[in-house]
Amino acid sequence: MNALWWIISGVVLLVLASSRRVRPDRERLPGDFNFDAYKTREIVQRGVFDKTKWR
Repeated sequence: MNALWWIISGVVLLVLASSRRVRPDRERLPGDFNFDAYKTREIVQRGVFDKTKWR
């Protein structure tokens, strides 16, 4: 019975700890986010040819 009590207590603590987790704010980026600049920077960093640009 003593071991069962410790197991149940541990499960309860895990459930409480996971439910109290703080969720990050949805609005982290100040102002407008420039997706084109972000995409270009990521493509250049990876050394990938951008095939999505219209010519």
